[in-house]
Parts: sequence; C-alpha cells; structure tokens
Amino acid sequence: MRNNTAVPSRASLVALSLLCLQFSQVSAGTVTKPALSELVKAVEKTPESAPARLALGEAYIGSKDFQKAKENLRIAVRLGRGNAISQKANTLLAGLPSAVIKPKTGPQTRMIASMLGLGRVRGMEGAKPTVIDFYASWAQPCKQLNGVMDKFKTSYKDKVKFMRVDVDDPGSESLLDQYEVSPVPTVVFLNEEGEVVSYSVGFSGENSVKEGLNKILSANAK
Repeated sequence: MRNNTAVPSRASLVALSLLCLQFSQVSAGTVTKPALSELVKAVEKTPESAPARLALGEAYIGSKDFQKAKENLRIAVRLGRGNAISQKANTLLAGLPSAVIKPKTGPQTRMIASMLGLGRVRGMEGAKPTVIDFYASWAQPCKQLNGVMDKFKTSYKDKVKFMRVDVDDPGSESLLDQYEVSPVPTVVFLNEEGEVVSYSVGFSGENSVKEGLNKILSANAK
C-alpha cells in the first residue's frame, strides 16, 4: 500500500462520502460518463478510500469496463481489511467475467515460484507439486473451502506441498499482484517445475480442487 498520499481535508472526505452514496443508490446500468468522470476525479484525490474504490468499481461494472472494475475492487478489498466494504467488493469481483479474474498461468509463473523456493531448481530432484490457497479469514467462501482443503492435505501430504496466503497480510501484496489474484478464495496449482497449470476461483465444492490436484500429479507422473 502507498503511504505517501496527502491526508485529505474533512470537507473533501464529506464530499466524497456524498458522492459514493450517490453512486451506491444508482443502478449499474444508468451510470453516465460525466458522473463516472466526476467519481474518478474524486478518487484521485483520496486514493486510499475504500468506499470510493468500491463505488468506482461498481461504476466501471456499469460501464462494462471490467478490467478497471477489477483494479478498483481489488484495492477496496485490501483497504477494507475484512469489513463490509471488503466483503461486497469481493462478491462483486467474483461476479466479473471469468477471463478477467483468472490468475496468471503458464511458463512465466515459474519465475515467481523460484523466488518462493518452489519448483525444481536446476534439474535437481525432489521438488513437489504445490497448491497455494489465497484466502481471507472474513470471507465465507474461504471458510467453506477450509474443510475441503484440510481433507486433501491429509490425503496428499506426501505428494503435494500445501501453502496458504492471507490476502490481508501486507507482506502478501506483492505475491497477490504477481499471481494476479482477484477474489478470494483463489487456489493455484503448480507442477513440480513451479508453473501454474490449473486454478480455482471461488468455492464450488471438492471437484475443482480434486481436478487441480489430479492435473499436477498426472503431470508429475509423466
């Protein structure tokens, strides 16, 4: 998070609050370009305001700019630190098109894993496939996923390395950005080379986790 932002005046905070309230009462399909521009300018003055980021994210959803909606809703989740704003922003993120909220995958993710000490190093044997669970203690879908993950940890503990990353931990922000994690829970499945070859966003029962595990284990067996 940025810490060098100027502290806004009381008057500007009041004005911003009124503006956010205005947007919260407008249906998504009726956001006009002038109104959106006004909110963008307000957020530029108070970029660390969770309500402002949430309102701007909702406004971008209304204008069908899902990439910018994602950017602002992710910030709202972080700034809210588990409050009602975080929860609403996370729900809105989960409702964005799957292509927008999917985490980073493919060969470029091997470098990220190497910085974490995961994956095979210079041809050395012994690397395990890895599952990274990005979660928040306040998110109900994460709580639902916990039981499922505990079950698989017991069944696969000798074959797979399991990790959990708390999105509210300031030290996790770089990792979230590198893997392009949006809503929680998001689970990424790395093969023994450290490459993300599968992922799961949200909670949809055991099957999505089992499919990811089968994929990284089958790749490991080849």
